[in-house]
Amino acid sequence: MTQHSIRQAKRDELAFPVRVKIRVPDTGLGTMLDRMMAWLRANVPAANFACHSAPGLACSTAAFYFRNVETAQAFVSAFPDADLADGLASPAYSRAR
Repeated sequence: MTQHSIRQAKRDELAFPVRVKIRVPDTGLGTMLDRMMAWLRANVPAANFACHSAPGLACSTAAFYFRNVETAQAFVSAFPDADLADGLASPAYSRAR
């Protein structure tokens, strides 16, 4: 039986049950992505998150994968200026208005 290699993004989809998709503007995420990655490295063990580009509805997205809802919520709260891929503002941003 031949084993086929599964792309890392597919493995992460199978391994991480919680996803947060952030809308990527036409100009890119720029320094926000740097801040997001720094936050993840500082607050989440490496084996408990992953990040990949992902298809979105009429937009480019960055998909952040987590092992649990609490970590995903903390991530979203840490970046209230990020737009969720469904076109809505982050819930934390909406509460701050």
